[in-house]
Amino acid sequence: MVRPSSFQPSPSQRALGRNLALDLVAATGVGVTMALITALLPTIARRGGLEPIGLSALAAAPFVANFLGAFAGRFGPRSPAQLALIRGLGAASMLLLFVLPTAPVMIAVAFVFWMSLSFGGPFHLRLWGSIYPARLVGRVVGFIGMGRAAAGALAAFGGGVVADRLGGPSAVAAAGLIGVACALAYAGLRTRSTERPPSFSARESIRALRERPVLAHVALAQGFYGGGLIAAVPLYALVHVDRLDLSLSDVGVIGILAAVATTVSFPLWGAVADRWGGLRALRLGSGLGVVGLIGYALAPDVAILWVMAVGYGAASAAIDVGIASIVSDQTPLTSRAAAMAGWNAITGARGMAAAFLMSALLQLGIVDVTSALLLCAVSSAVGVVMFARVNPNPPESVPAPRSVPAPSAVPTA
Repeated sequence: MVRPSSFQPSPSQRALGRNLALDLVAATGVGVTMALITALLPTIARRGGLEPIGLSALAAAPFVANFLGAFAGRFGPRSPAQLALIRGLGAASMLLLFVLPTAPVMIAVAFVFWMSLSFGGPFHLRLWGSIYPARLVGRVVGFIGMGRAAAGALAAFGGGVVADRLGGPSAVAAAGLIGVACALAYAGLRTRSTERPPSFSARESIRALRERPVLAHVALAQGFYGGGLIAAVPLYALVHVDRLDLSLSDVGVIGILAAVATTVSFPLWGAVADRWGGLRALRLGSGLGVVGLIGYALAPDVAILWVMAVGYGAASAAIDVGIASIVSDQTPLTSRAAAMAGWNAITGARGMAAAFLMSALLQLGIVDVTSALLLCAVSSAVGVVMFARVNPNPPESVPAPRSVPAPSAVPTA
């Protein structure tokens, strides 16, 4: 007969559960705020008269933040409390829209928000490696990713309803309040080690990435794939408003479908990455992303966008899981934060250029929205082919022991 006491969790199990619960609360806040910033803010800004070049600035904001994130080793958080502070400040910036709901302020808020995620990301990566055992990688990533995506789905729906009744800026600001409250959970995270993370320079972060051939090749492929997606982001609002004249509730439904698809597919892509490697997830998921771009280019009504939202929602989860898995497989814990900062810097530089490219061509009258989106799809398709050609185990590469991947927050497209 088994005694009841044998079912009592050990102190380490209780600590693990506590950290996981806090991480889920924090991820909920990230999901809510990201949903409003990415799904509704561009449409709100467009309805407020923002020109395509301004929409490009909104689309470029996370990648400017990623590029500057190379300096996270010097100026980023070094403790859970500091992580809570920087993430809380990013969410708090959204409250400005209660009093100053103008287009320039919207762009500034987006920039501050993404900066808080980019500067906190490398430390959060290392923090995860110190908190969770390697054997729990798939389950942890799936659980946290599902929680963040589910929160985003609910926020996209609720935000659209609130925006139609009280105004878009008020909906974004309300999400900021939730984000501030949830960011406090970071301060409660506890690690198994009290060692202070080493600092690293921007140059060291780039070198940590380039020294690993697999990561360098994946980053190049991601440059084409993600570049196409980034260039398309400012064009989505033009499809929503100028072509289809959608309400904010309609846009919210698109966000919900994408978030639900992301939620459901996270554990599926996690299983793919655990069994066949993150590169397999990238190859399969990126194909869905290309289909989504083509669908947006040709969509005659909102029903097509609903289907495409499911596809690119699943693709988003695949990219998040795939990149996190590859970075974890290819780097030891000691250099993982630097490698992720280097990844952010390289993809950020690409994102800044891509975000303005198609909008500039559109503004000059060289392309229309449909042809611009199709060109984006061509770029992403090149990336899919390059993913397929990456050798995950080149002779000169010796993968590091697998550990916990980074929690994705800043867009990895």
